[in-house]
Order: sequence, then structure tokens, then C-alpha cells
Amino acid sequence: MLATGIQKTNLFMEYEPLLEAMGITLVDINRIDRGKSVTVTMVIVAKEAEVSVDHCAKVYRLVYPRMELQLGERDLQLEVSTPGLQRTFKDVYEFGLFTGKRVRVYDTSKEAWVSGIIAQADQTSVQLSQVFIEDAKEMIETMSVAFSDIQKAKLDYRWEDDSHGN
Repeated sequence: MLATGIQKTNLFMEYEPLLEAMGITLVDINRIDRGKSVTVTMVIVAKEAEVSVDHCAKVYRLVYPRMELQLGERDLQLEVSTPGLQRTFKDVYEFGLFTGKRVRVYDTSKEAWVSGIIAQADQTSVQLSQVFIEDAKEMIETMSVAFSDIQKAKLDYRWEDDSHGN
């Protein structure tokens, strides 16, 4: 079962507007406190392009001094990264971020892995197109999967998806 509510966490609410102003969307942010050190990981996507190392560097340069001031004497480790090709989703919020991308979900109602391109997501479900139900080796045009039926989800990169535009 995927989590909900990352957008309501204090860290997310503090840093999301800063990144939004830069044309960057915050996918995920986590903080781990260990004694005198703090590790913060951020996952970002760019709105108008594929996220690059330059985007990560800009976010790092903006966020690091701010976090360091808040922590005072504690050591800060900050990691800013892209979602990667096969990111495991942690929150249903991510379905809206990755519209147009291929996703692979384990649908408990079908007891099967389902792969498809995210057409749209609302509060309760995700609409997939070009759907492949792996266990049944079945292709269907569109399918709706309720978030309550999704046990696991991750981005599912396929080379074939790239060949259409090139």
C-alpha cells in the first residue's frame, strides 16, 4: 500500500515552494537524524525538461545554506537526485508527477503486475494507457487502477517507448 500525505510534511511544505519558483518539482524529501549529523535526501524533477545534474546542483546550492543555518552545530549531509529510470513510488502523489511516463504496478485485484503509461491520476485512481498485464501476457488500450489496489509501483523504462518520437 502506498503512502499518502507527503505534501503535508513540514519539510515538503518548507522546500516545495522554493523549488517551484525555480521550475523544479519536489518528488520526495527525507530527513534522518543520527547523533550530531543529519542526512537529508531530496528527489526532484524539472518541469520543462529532463532533470539534469545542473538542476541538482542548483537545488543543492539553494537548499544547503538554509538547512545548515537551521541545524547550527550539527553536520549536514544533503543529497539531491533525479528519480532515476526505475524509481519506486512512495506516495500516490507521484502518479500525478509522472503523467506520460510508463509505470509498473502490482494490482492486488488482478494479482498481477500491470505496466502502462500514466494518462492521468485523480484522488482515488490512476488511468493507464498501452497497458500490458504481465502474468496474462495481455495487452489492453486503457485501464483504471484504484490506489487502494496498488501494492507496489515504480517507473518502468522501456526502450520501445523512446523510439516513437525519434
